[in-house]
Amino acid sequence: MCRILLIEDTPIVREPLARLLKDEGFQVVDAADGADAMAHLETQVVDLILLDILMPHMNGLTFLERLRGDDKLRHIPVIAVTGIADSGNLARLRELGVKSILHKVRFTFDALLSEIHAQLAEQLETPKSL
Repeated sequence: MCRILLIEDTPIVREPLARLLKDEGFQVVDAADGADAMAHLETQVVDLILLDILMPHMNGLTFLERLRGDDKLRHIPVIAVTGIADSGNLARLRELGVKSILHKVRFTFDALLSEIHAQLAEQLETPKSL
């Protein structure tokens, strides 16, 4: 069973999304910000990260920079689910290896599931470097 780390600061978004993902058969670990997420990653292995960008304490870009700087974690695929439209921040996400960016104002759960399955399939096909 695949484990997803859902990082979202807004409970009204995080909690229903976590329930929907669990209903689809995923194990879900949720975090309210990047600092909370890093703490989870110290003790748990995840297959994929769903990442909000605008959060308190540690925003998504800072979290992603730390993730990519850690040899044990850098391989984890990340899907950004965000409300930002700033081209500079979007470009930085791409530089940090985010292949999928779903915009909160127009994403659907079906589109999210499609991206999750595509990223997990790609992860299985790509050998991890040690």
